[in-house]
Amino acid sequence: MTSRFKIALISLALAVPGGVVNAGEPIPGVDVNLGKDPGGTAIVVATTDREGRFSVQVRVERGEYAVSTACSPRQACPSNRRLTLSVDGRPVRPDARGRYLFPVGGSLGTVVLSGRVDIFDRWGRQAEPAR
Repeated sequence: MTSRFKIALISLALAVPGGVVNAGEPIPGVDVNLGKDPGGTAIVVATTDREGRFSVQVRVERGEYAVSTACSPRQACPSNRRLTLSVDGRPVRPDARGRYLFPVGGSLGTVVLSGRVDIFDRWGRQAEPAR
């Protein structure tokens, strides 16, 4: 008996200059921006390393802050990137609009921002790295 079904393997990959980036892999060279919310000018405070990680100490004043990611105009950057963020060791999750916000209560101090930028599949789950 011959089967009518065929098995197909599908690999989710994204073409970028200099190579292919697979779902589940880190994204190096992504700028991490910090700005006061609302209306503050965001500045680049870190850039992800080869493993998609960053860690930086930033001097801030009292208020609410927003963290975002962006790629330089010279770099192809996948739209399905996701930021994993911690501020002073506490995880910060995106709000309903996808913004990463955190408050600073003291008048002036230093916070440690750390995290990673990865590629996620189209369903919002982290995919297994290609083998």
